Amino acid sequence: MNLTKSDKDLESHLYLNDGNETQKKLFHDLEAWKILKSLHGFKPTVVGTIPLGIDLPNSDVDILTKFNLPSHLVKICYAKFRNFENFHLEEKNLHGEPTILVKFKTKWFHYEIFGQKVEPTLQDGFIHMKVEERILNIAPRSFRDKILELKKAGMKTEPAFSKLLGLSGDPYKQILELAHATDTELKQLISNEKKEI
Repeated sequence: MNLTKSDKDLESHLYLNDGNETQKKLFHDLEAWKILKSLHGFKPTVVGTIPLGIDLPNSDVDILTKFNLPSHLVKICYAKFRNFENFHLEEKNLHGEPTILVKFKTKWFHYEIFGQKVEPTLQDGFIHMKVEERILNIAPRSFRDKILELKKAGMKTEPAFSKLLGLSGDPYKQILELAHATDTELKQLISNEKKEI
C-alpha cells in the first residue's frame, strides 16, 4: 500500500529505503554514488514514476533542482557526473525559463537532472507527481494496474492518467490543473474512468 507522503518527505528521499525493491535499490544507488549529496546546494528532489511505484524497467530517475545561476549547476554537474556513462549536459530555454538538463547512467539507473530557478516543489514534475499520488491513493488497485498496462504499451505517464480519467487536451496541462481539485472531485473523475484501454 502506498502511503501519502508530505512534500517534506518527498524532498528528503529517505522514504525510498522503506519502499518496494526498486525504490530501495534507487536509495542505495543514490547513496553509493553520492548523487543527491553532490547536488545538496540545489535542493535535489527525486520525482517521477519510481517514487509512485508505477515504473517500468526502463524508467528514468528524474531529479529536480533549483539554481540561482545556471553556471553553478553546470559546474557541479560537470565536475561530479562527467565520468558516468552516457553523460550529456544541455542548456536550453523552456517556456521562458533558463533550464539545465543533465543525463547519465549508473549500472542500475538512467538519471536525468532538471534544473531551473524555480523551487522544485513548484516545478511541473513535482506537481504532476503529487497529483498522481493523490489519484493512486484514492483509486482502486485496478486503476494502477491499468496505468501500468498503458505504460507497457508505450504511453507516457501523464497521457496514461489523462486517458483513463477521460480528460481532453494537453495531458500535461490537464494533470497540472488537477492540483487544485478536491478529493471529492478526483473521486468523481476516477468513477468516470474509461473502461476500455
